[in-house]
Amino acid sequence: MTEKVKMMKPKIKRLSMEERYDRACDFFEMDHLISLHTHKKNGTLQAWVDDTVEAYGASVPRFLGPMVKQFTKLAPNMALKKTFEQVFMLDQQHHELEEFSFSEPKDGTIVVRWDNCARYKRHKKLIKMLGYDYDDRIVCEVEKMHLTHPKHPGCQMGFIPTKIEWTEDGCQWHYKKV
Repeated sequence: MTEKVKMMKPKIKRLSMEERYDRACDFFEMDHLISLHTHKKNGTLQAWVDDTVEAYGASVPRFLGPMVKQFTKLAPNMALKKTFEQVFMLDQQHHELEEFSFSEPKDGTIVVRWDNCARYKRHKKLIKMLGYDYDDRIVCEVEKMHLTHPKHPGCQMGFIPTKIEWTEDGCQWHYKKV
């Protein structure tokens, strides 16, 4: 027969939502860097990107792609604006709202900017902490691989990055609706 063990609740301070969010972001970015490091070491970086993009595609509802393609043919500027408003809504899981800005869409093109990028700051801190010998932009370069992948949902819907510029504390992306 098994002896019954008396269980106790830990006597620790409950983390605030802000502390939980900050720790979750740190953990996500650290896990992302560890995965990147492992895939670089094993020569499987491109396969990791391919698998990630495939998973992104599976997470987008099947009807959305064709619907967006039709909508963007009729109103490419409005489609760009609405799409990036949704991107910013979702990206608040990693970024502060103040980091985002974008140009008024014109002729099916838009410029999107991230300033004072929280993810970039975390990458810089974590690369040092983990002892990796990488350029601070390594994760940004991998994100670029994802977002320019021909099977990425955005590219399949016709939102193509045409120019990517790293800034001192963020980045600027130029997109064209094709």
